[in-house]
Parts: sequence; C-alpha cells; structure tokens
Amino acid sequence: MQFPMSVERMSQMQVRRAALVPIGVLGLLIVVGFGLVGFRGIEATGAFNVDRVEVDGAGNIAGTVRKTAFATAGNTSMLSVNPAAIAMAIASLPRVKAAYVDRAFPNTLTIKVVPERAVAIAPVGAGRVVLAASGRVLGPVAGGSMGLPTVAAAPSDIPGAGGTVTAPGVIVELALAAVQSRAMRFAAIGYGPDGLVGRTAQGADIRVGDGDHLGVKLKVARSVLRRSGQDVQYIDVTVPAAPVLRQGTPDSLTANAPTPATPAISVDSNNLGTWVAGATPAESIRTVFG
Repeated sequence: MQFPMSVERMSQMQVRRAALVPIGVLGLLIVVGFGLVGFRGIEATGAFNVDRVEVDGAGNIAGTVRKTAFATAGNTSMLSVNPAAIAMAIASLPRVKAAYVDRAFPNTLTIKVVPERAVAIAPVGAGRVVLAASGRVLGPVAGGSMGLPTVAAAPSDIPGAGGTVTAPGVIVELALAAVQSRAMRFAAIGYGPDGLVGRTAQGADIRVGDGDHLGVKLKVARSVLRRSGQDVQYIDVTVPAAPVLRQGTPDSLTANAPTPATPAISVDSNNLGTWVAGATPAESIRTVFG
C-alpha cells in the first residue's frame, strides 16, 4: 500500500529544486563565458582571418571586386565577417547588379556576381557613357561597347557613373534597347513625331510608338523586314496587328493593296514573325509610298 507524500516532505523537495536553479544558471554562464574567451582567443591568433577571395561572374572587373571585398573584410576573422555588408559594398560598384557572399572556412570568401547588362550608349558632354538595362550608368565607353545603340538624351538626363537614369523618355529608350531580338539590331534610338523609333544599321526606321509590347512589335518588324528587300525607309509597328511598310521604290504586288478588313497577323505572341499560310503580300501588309 502506498501512502500519500506528506506536505512537509513535498515542501522540502520544492525548496531543493529551487536551490538548484541558480546553480544551473551559474554553470551555463560559466560555459558561455569560457566559450567567448575561446572565441576571442581563436580570433586573436589570426588563424581564421580572410586571406583569399574567389570571384565568379565578374568578368573583367573581378580584380575590382576582390579589392572591394578585402577593403571591407581584410584582416577580419571569418567568424566575425559580415557577408551582407560585403555584398552591399560590391553591389555599389557601377557594373555590378547584385552580389552574393559566402564563407568557405578556414580563410576564403566566395563571391557570386550578377553583372549589369550593357544595352546602350548615351552622349555626355564631349564623351559617351554606357547604360545598363536597369538605367544604371556603367562608365565611359570601352571597346566591347562599340556595337551598342546610341540613345537620345539631354546631358542633364545622365547622372555620373554608378547613378541611375530617371528621365522617363530615356527609360523607355533603354527598354527598347534591352529587348532581345534576333536580326533586329539598332544603331540609334530616339523619338520622332510618331513616338519611339529605332534606326537599324542599314538606315531603316522601326517606328514602335509607345513602350508597350516591345517584344511583340519587334517580332512583327523583323518578319516584315526579312521579306521587304533592301530599300526600306521605315516600318511602322505602332499597331503590331497592322504593320505599315514604306519603301523607296514601289512593289507591283503591294503598291495598290487595299487596307485589309481584318488583320492577317495575330497579336498572339506565339503567332508572330511569320506570314499567314496562303496569304498574299497584299493581304499580309499594307504598303504606303510617298
């Protein structure tokens, strides 16, 4: 038979447990204290100091990225280094869009760089600078940037290297320059009476109107340009379902073509860039001659 524990005995056990709590806390504090002392001791030896930086994706600015990383974390223990602060310092470089920093013990920082994508050139005073798709100013024109289109911009529209363009017109021009399009490369981009215009290296103007659906419009323009021959003055794809071609010499097939009642080219982006099967040129495009 079991007898219930007396009240007096229960009180004694509770007192003993309460007395053990401070001892446990004290023991934990001692362990943490020794840990901190050991941590500081390891740092003081320099055994885990950053002495190597591996950079991926930076291209020809890898050296600058390394210098920035060492300037931010040089002679700092791997145990104390702040990857977010290093990433922020590297992302402030003009040609870097983003950076990701990780630690590889015992002494190496690994850095993955996402570079800005250069898409255009803008005149600034007596020189020219390279602009990224994001609007960021990457710096003076270098040899690898010579094939980029020149955008129209006032000197006040372009900030210094590392700054970001905020002028609405230049932003739309950069959006057109940034569109990835096969066989449609511009030498210059600006504004005309009918809106945004890109001029090809062959001198043909591609009139796109506003900045909406630029990818669709360039697919249509590319298809028209591919079938129009060499003597093209402009292609107007302001309304991509009804493109307009102007040539320097008439084409007997389309010179007197009527305006189609229904567009033969769909605005569906999956059905652009090719003629409608069986359609004659007069049904597919309206040609205007001055």
